[in-house]
Amino acid sequence: MIYGLEDLEHGFDIDCDVVVVGSGAGGGVAAANLARAGMKVVVLEAGPKLRAEDMTRDAPRFLARYYWEGGLRMIAGTTQTPSLQARCLGGSTVVNSAIMLKLPQWVRDIWREETHSGMFHHPDFEAAYDRVFDRLGVAPTPMTVMGRRNLTTRDALEAAGIKGKPLPRAVVDCEGCADCLTGCANGAKQSVDRTYIEDALEDGAEVYTCCHVEEVETKGKRATGVRGRVVDPVGRRKVAEFSVNAKLVIMAAGTMHTPVILQMSGINPSDRVGATLFAHVGGGMVGILDEIVEPWIGATQGWGAISEEIRGLKFEGLWADPSVLMVRWGDLGRRFLEQIPQLRYATVIALVYRANVTGRVKARRNGMPSMKIWIPDSEAKPVLRGMKQAADGLLDIGARGVHTGIPIVADEFRTKKDTEELLHPKVGARHLQMTMNHVFGSCRMSEGDEGVVDEHGRVKGVENLYICDASIFPSPSAVNPQATIMAMCDLISRRLGDLQTSAH
Repeated sequence: MIYGLEDLEHGFDIDCDVVVVGSGAGGGVAAANLARAGMKVVVLEAGPKLRAEDMTRDAPRFLARYYWEGGLRMIAGTTQTPSLQARCLGGSTVVNSAIMLKLPQWVRDIWREETHSGMFHHPDFEAAYDRVFDRLGVAPTPMTVMGRRNLTTRDALEAAGIKGKPLPRAVVDCEGCADCLTGCANGAKQSVDRTYIEDALEDGAEVYTCCHVEEVETKGKRATGVRGRVVDPVGRRKVAEFSVNAKLVIMAAGTMHTPVILQMSGINPSDRVGATLFAHVGGGMVGILDEIVEPWIGATQGWGAISEEIRGLKFEGLWADPSVLMVRWGDLGRRFLEQIPQLRYATVIALVYRANVTGRVKARRNGMPSMKIWIPDSEAKPVLRGMKQAADGLLDIGARGVHTGIPIVADEFRTKKDTEELLHPKVGARHLQMTMNHVFGSCRMSEGDEGVVDEHGRVKGVENLYICDASIFPSPSAVNPQATIMAMCDLISRRLGDLQTSAH
């Protein structure tokens, strides 16, 4: 049963075995496994359940309704950087590009050193990936739905000597609509609301949407449930209050909200909750070709490449609504309107880099997260090198101009000599034009006191309280995090439910 706003106008007070706070990549998997194990599971989601008719191409309206803070959430620090985080049943799996990449071996080695855990090299971890990939139907993006944009991305990267391949995605029968940012109205994307949440419901779980959790309740050193308020997802109006009493509390509210809820609950092992925050750093560019590309046709992100020269750097084709592309394509107002007709000829290439950054998350008075991330200029240099490579590749395949949005270089690069500006010492981290959608590590996993949870996802010092989301990553993943979130949370929740964790 899924309860919506209209069902919850008077609030509720219920008991269960397990309450899962959040319904995204981690929460959905945990709910499905624990319901399968025979437990009475309640899932609480701050946003609404989306219908196909909600998933339109009106991106500003969609972001305003179904993203946290209307799609205007910002991370401060070195620069003001947007962070797009969904607020709906299924979390960001509803609005991302469904890219599923396993954690690279070299990152697994780093995580073992950081956590002193063999979890990431254990066969059970690989078995967890296999279960997730099988459930979501993960497969390489078919060439038939690439569209010209992904193919010109491929050609540009190959011209720059960067080998790529079709990206593996959790999509079945993709139609190449390029509308991933606003959901998938045709149902091809295998987001958590369409897979694991459905599995949980079949095994008796109950899902309460429009329920914003404010506090984990404790008795002594034991978590006993959560409380919060029912909120109108559009007007954000408080409708009623609720409480859930549970034998087991699973926090899966995401890297930004899990630490805030714990802080507001007075749960802060070794003062490490929210004391760290990591993110992938990146950049992007728009190449304008002579040929018509029609970039709005084809898989949102169908072609990608992992750099062999710059460890931790990834290239990928991209499309987003022009209102979102403004973040990467530097102009506003009349100048932007003048550029709109050129979009027919555009190819967008995005870069993502596993940078060494520092950050933190703190609760604001209104219960929303305040995030800061500081990026050393030295960590921007690999991104800028990669941007030059991709820009040169676009020029090699005939682009008449390349735009990066970086304010202190030329508005348009027309030659490879122009792109050398990207390597000038004056260009630093504060100039990068990006979004920080991959955020991690605000409740990081560790063996000692420097982290919040142990290798089982258990919050230190509090019984019956676990975390199942990207906040427990020891450090950045270097690739899209969804697959690793789901694999880690599959293992954590299977152990809690005494389910088989091996491949056999």
